Amino acid sequence: MLFINKLEFSQNFRSILQQAGQIPPLPESAHSLLKLRNNPDANLDQLTELIEQDLGLSAFIMRYARMSVFGYGNRINSVHHAISLVIGFNTALNLSMSIVSSGCLKMSNNGVLGRNRIWNQTLECAILCRELCQIIPNKHLINSDLMYLGGLFHNFGYFLFAHLYPREFAYLNDLITRYPNQDIRSIQLQVFGITHDTIGMYLIKAWNLPEEVAITVAEQHFPDYSGKHAHYVKLIAIANRLLQNHITVDGCPYLGTSILMESLGINEAEAIAACERVRSCQHEIHLLTEELAA
Repeated sequence: MLFINKLEFSQNFRSILQQAGQIPPLPESAHSLLKLRNNPDANLDQLTELIEQDLGLSAFIMRYARMSVFGYGNRINSVHHAISLVIGFNTALNLSMSIVSSGCLKMSNNGVLGRNRIWNQTLECAILCRELCQIIPNKHLINSDLMYLGGLFHNFGYFLFAHLYPREFAYLNDLITRYPNQDIRSIQLQVFGITHDTIGMYLIKAWNLPEEVAITVAEQHFPDYSGKHAHYVKLIAIANRLLQNHITVDGCPYLGTSILMESLGINEAEAIAACERVRSCQHEIHLLTEELAA
């Protein structure tokens, strides 16, 4: 059993997170994608060229576009087709950026909090967030591309934890395996004094990702949050609850999922149908996550 002084560990971790240069920088390829994302004149050919420089990423983007939920299957035979016909410029760019970024953070593939399981939950959440954005009546409430990006990055605090403190993270993984009915965030607070959402927030800010993403990551467990970009926080909470069969996986059990949906104008039956569409792709998502962890 690993002995951890919670106060000392938390203080040391926060000190690292607050120091310039202590958080691993974005890989160069991710920087190129971010630059493209911030360029209003960016075009499909530029994005395709960047993605095709990485054979693994190219294969992933094509397999993602072939998922049954999109209905194109093996008709997608190039990165250009995948982006232009199926997933779109912004989704392809955001997905590529998250994959490339995670590559600079070392983590074991195995366990409840291994890379396989984390990416599996991440992709399901991001895809469902995107689906839910399509059924929000007031489209101006949430930018679907930023919401998708928030879904992709909301678990990156785990990646950074594992990268900076591999022994302690392995211990957390073991604790969660031994106590599956305990709330994961509560275990983090009790044992380490710091949680993945706080860690993730520092990472997102260090990487200069959009404010909406930083707030989504920081407040993801508190759908009662009422500050700036609160709609994003509510939507990711809804997505995670739906994927867990309406089990409250955040810090607000008193706030019903139906109430959250109503606050965004989301029809509950349509939301459940969207979740079922994502669930129908679970095997395909699992194969994709195995590819990411290879």
